[in-house]
Amino acid sequence: MLHSIPLPPQRPLITAVATCLWLVAAMDRAGGATISAGDVTSALGPTFFVDDAANGGTDTDINQPAVGGFNRFFNGLLTRNQGPARVVLTGFGFAAHTSATANDATLDSGRVRLRVDQQTGAIIELSLRGVDGNFVDTSGGRGLNDYLYLIGDDLKNLQRNGPGTIRPGEPGPLVASLIVESAAPGCRRLTREVRVVAGADYVELINDVDKERAPYPAKAEFPEGDYRNRAAKESVNFAFEFNVPDGQVRLDVPLAVMRPEADQMPSACKNWFTVGRWADVVGRNRGIQWVTLDAPLVQVGGLTARFLNSQFDPDSWRTTVEPTQKLYSWAMNNHWGTNYRAYQEGLTRFRFVLRPYRRSDPARNSRFATGFSQPLLPVPARGGKAGNGPLLRLSTEDVLVTGLKPSDDGRAIIVRLFGATGQRRSVTLSWGAWQPKAVFMTDTSERPVAPVGKRVTVPGYGLVSLRADWGN
Repeated sequence: MLHSIPLPPQRPLITAVATCLWLVAAMDRAGGATISAGDVTSALGPTFFVDDAANGGTDTDINQPAVGGFNRFFNGLLTRNQGPARVVLTGFGFAAHTSATANDATLDSGRVRLRVDQQTGAIIELSLRGVDGNFVDTSGGRGLNDYLYLIGDDLKNLQRNGPGTIRPGEPGPLVASLIVESAAPGCRRLTREVRVVAGADYVELINDVDKERAPYPAKAEFPEGDYRNRAAKESVNFAFEFNVPDGQVRLDVPLAVMRPEADQMPSACKNWFTVGRWADVVGRNRGIQWVTLDAPLVQVGGLTARFLNSQFDPDSWRTTVEPTQKLYSWAMNNHWGTNYRAYQEGLTRFRFVLRPYRRSDPARNSRFATGFSQPLLPVPARGGKAGNGPLLRLSTEDVLVTGLKPSDDGRAIIVRLFGATGQRRSVTLSWGAWQPKAVFMTDTSERPVAPVGKRVTVPGYGLVSLRADWGN
């Protein structure tokens, strides 16, 4: 995510507010500037990357990894001449030793490469350096981030956007993007930006839908003349048809990861699903993570969320989810009977992130998606530098810190740990300059329940709450 903020010469300091515990940042600015490892102090341990190649300088990559921290700020002290600073939140493990480039309908970050179809604006080629094959299934004539619009419930009426025009967006070398503009059914205009960051292994998608009001059926044709009619029911979808041999879909749900069909009771809804932050398709030798930031409803395997109004026949529901590598974002719809306005119009943004990978890692998926949903917030700094070093570190990346807050009584810090891989883990908490007087297991009351030793056991997909009391 890009943020540009002016830095007056008399206060050449940036404070980045870290809203989650796994952050990687990059900084690119116009005008000459220098940065060194001593200029960055961090309580949370992000990475600063300064791209100075355009100004005749050299690239500097500063990495201070840490799992958690209590001080929510880090400062990068810059000596600069002029121009705004731009902070870029990137994927976990970012290191830019290459350039991001845009050329006609292609983008290349040095790690991922993609090609956009000049007619549809969808991604028809996506590859990861060192991994064979295209991550896009084009056998059905579609790509990734393909716009699909449906009036009613008959797939014979499914429509796509018109031919698109592709123009350059961000020019590189740190960030490169393409902007695709298209006429599209159901909206006044469809604009999609596809973006990569130098050295990063993911692709950002920013879709702006300037929605038109759903058509109101004429009474001459439909005597009821209201939005209960099939002709006034609509849905906006974005297709993601992946090519992952023997791939299995997994969905991020609260404090767990689920497999459609395999992890569902027989009566559970299979026509659509709700995800927390991400889904992925896992194969034997490769996979791909799909992050959704604005649209939590997803259809698995096809456009299966086509019920109009209320349903009274239990036999009409989908009973099985067959093996598939296809996901469809159910971005907008007015299918249900409502007691509020039954149409949507105006400009709406839908953001997605694609991260192909070699090896599946649910904990990394969670860290990566959280970094986009709780982004870095840069502001001009005030006051002195933040304290050196993190508040605490964890001995394993399989356990995530999902919460870190002062206790309600003001005498302790509450730390919440989540077993993100589904496997039981024993973790050591290594505290930094601040050492707690004592650490206890706790619950929602935040009172001390039982003392904790050097290691804490965190169940798979389990949540453990700790209370670290202040020292004297």
